[in-house]
Amino acid sequence: MRSRGDSSLRIVSEEQAHALGTAALGYGAETDRPHRAERLATRVSAILAADVVLLTHSAGHWAVVAAAPTEHPMGSSGALASFDELTPGIAAVRSIGGQDWTLVTSGRDPSVVALAIAGDWSLSPAPFFHLAAVVSEMSARPRGDAPVIPPVVVRLHYRMLHRLARVSGLLAVSDTIVRHAAAAVEARLGALAVTQAGDPGQAAIVATFGYPKALVEHVRIEPGAGVIGTVLGSRKPLYTTTGDRLVGARRPRYHTSSFVAVPILGDRDVLGALCVTDRRGDQAFARRDVAALRLFASGAALALERERALDSAEAYAHAATVDPVTGVFNRRYFQVRLDEELQRSHRHQIPLALLMIDIDDFKRVNDSHGHLAGDTILRDVGDILRRSVRVFDVCARFGGEEFVIIMPGSTSDNALRIAERIRELIEHYRPADGVLALTRVTVSVGLAVSSAGSTVGHLLERADQALYEAKRAGKNCIRGDESTHGGAGNTKPDA
Repeated sequence: MRSRGDSSLRIVSEEQAHALGTAALGYGAETDRPHRAERLATRVSAILAADVVLLTHSAGHWAVVAAAPTEHPMGSSGALASFDELTPGIAAVRSIGGQDWTLVTSGRDPSVVALAIAGDWSLSPAPFFHLAAVVSEMSARPRGDAPVIPPVVVRLHYRMLHRLARVSGLLAVSDTIVRHAAAAVEARLGALAVTQAGDPGQAAIVATFGYPKALVEHVRIEPGAGVIGTVLGSRKPLYTTTGDRLVGARRPRYHTSSFVAVPILGDRDVLGALCVTDRRGDQAFARRDVAALRLFASGAALALERERALDSAEAYAHAATVDPVTGVFNRRYFQVRLDEELQRSHRHQIPLALLMIDIDDFKRVNDSHGHLAGDTILRDVGDILRRSVRVFDVCARFGGEEFVIIMPGSTSDNALRIAERIRELIEHYRPADGVLALTRVTVSVGLAVSSAGSTVGHLLERADQALYEAKRAGKNCIRGDESTHGGAGNTKPDA
């Protein structure tokens, strides 16, 4: 068997997604029905540079109807049994004939069409769902009854993909999708609803066309509730082709009762739903409009999956750098930034101040009131630190009840002034928790300023030694190392 697929992870590009959508439309427009399945398999194989097998389900059995190349491992009973285990709308990767194959069905229950594509395409299966759905729908229609999508719709789909490659952010992406989709089917009104990542149980409308989003952005859509909820729950399109005008309609923005709503399907979750109503001229939507919106939904799935991936990456990056209790940066991030800022200070010959701050007698708080009360104080102290410094200073939790602040370009006098502000704010701070109402919180601060030969370790050691001196001096005070003019300006409240 000639095999161009392999076991490595594959991802559908936006150009390939457009080509697959066009192939699906071409299948629907084919007049030579006996050979259109073979032509489709050959075309999809060329687009993906991977082996492709097309199967149909009839009389309780799966059967191969087309393949490119013609030699493939899907004819065995074991391979065909793999398709009986599939869940509609969910891609599965199976090892068949010694290599990975991505298996998808049309999403109908029971599914009547399935695709097998060599390689692991599980990260971008949306175009395959659309392709299988179109083939399933076209195969079920009588000869001559298949909708033909006009070339202008194909061009609009390509423009949408082209635009989506250049915009980012959920709102911009969603607005691009709903505008192009509504224009493609000449709809007056349109809406795009998306689900929460990992929680398809509730959706919200994030973009509208033809009316203000403010009218619906507060609405939360439950699966099975209304048109969009039904589409999200069933993973199937919902539409009506009647174009009767509405008389005395409850919502005057709707002119007719004709609408189309299609699901946007990701790998395992329903990403959202695309809905349009009121075709211009008060005409009814046709079946080709349903097919067109499915095409746009497959392109939308790629963009929404991308946004989810970016959001997840940002969330992971945030979690990797931020202390979960206090909300300031963690020690790992601090070490990286201190090294970067110290190198910059040497290059530009500017000072770098470092404050090391320790909450006095913090163990007593934990012993008396518990660790949850201690976390409250840690969180509040972190808030005070962030509010007390400049936007480009770096606040971090060094460990336990100890914090550090990197102050690029700050002289010893400036750093001392900010340190005193922090000390006073914390001294006057009273926890909002009634259990801690009588708890007095103070901090000791050590200050060090870089010199020409300073290293990260040396600067940290000097700030730590200054903090030790502040503790020895009675706590609730500030001490600096020899770089701060011999400790001049160190402060401690009067006894």
